[in-house]
Amino acid sequence: MTEYLEQVNIGAGGTLIQTKEDEYSHLQDEIYKTVTMLYQTRETAVAARENFAENLANIAHQLKTPITAAFLSLQLMEKEIPGTYAEQVKQQLKRLNRLEESLLMLSKIDAGMLPLKREKVDLYTVLNLAAENLNDLLRKNHITVEIPENGCIEFLGDLEWTMEALINLIKNCMEHSKPGGVVHCGYSGNPLYVEIQVWDDGAGFDTEDLPHLFDRFYRGRCAVGDGIGIGLALARSIFELQNGTIAACNLQNGGACFEIRMYSH
Repeated sequence: MTEYLEQVNIGAGGTLIQTKEDEYSHLQDEIYKTVTMLYQTRETAVAARENFAENLANIAHQLKTPITAAFLSLQLMEKEIPGTYAEQVKQQLKRLNRLEESLLMLSKIDAGMLPLKREKVDLYTVLNLAAENLNDLLRKNHITVEIPENGCIEFLGDLEWTMEALINLIKNCMEHSKPGGVVHCGYSGNPLYVEIQVWDDGAGFDTEDLPHLFDRFYRGRCAVGDGIGIGLALARSIFELQNGTIAACNLQNGGACFEIRMYSH
């Protein structure tokens, strides 16, 4: 029975054969039935996840064609009938386009097809790259980003996707900061993990929002902008795929804070 469970734990499976009838026979039978049921449940869950990922990808691809056609029609309309209505339609089409791109990315994550590299990523570098990608928005909102240089601290991961996740976090902090505010970034490391912190000086998270911040399509009570509630969910998925974790909390003196840990093992 012990050998059978060891085989199950390494994924080898097998069959539990009763060699004799004794007081353990019933226990053996129940263990075998339980393991068989767990296998079936797992296979059903995997199939459901694959179907969900495939459906998301199909929806994203189906959205692409009408969005592209609408953009082309809008360009013709702007030439013939310029005005504010065309600009409003353009903004909504851009939002739909972001939704399509996000759905396609989610489908890749769910299907386990997101191509992630595993190379040395310097924390100071990736934080600065993330902030640089938001330069226009930061200037528009009169927000600055502070990233102290704490030396060379690295982890094994994907630079581009880690940068994408950090962009979402810095953008979230920026949106909840007042004009003239500062988004703070910090990082450190130890033998077990490297840690990144991103925080702001705003009002912090609403208590009711905290348990749901990383849920897909969730928009908090104090949400701003025209987001669709995918950015933080994507960030969590990207960190988790790289053996990391992310958590959110309110700081004692005010402000919202994201804490990321990337484990070395």
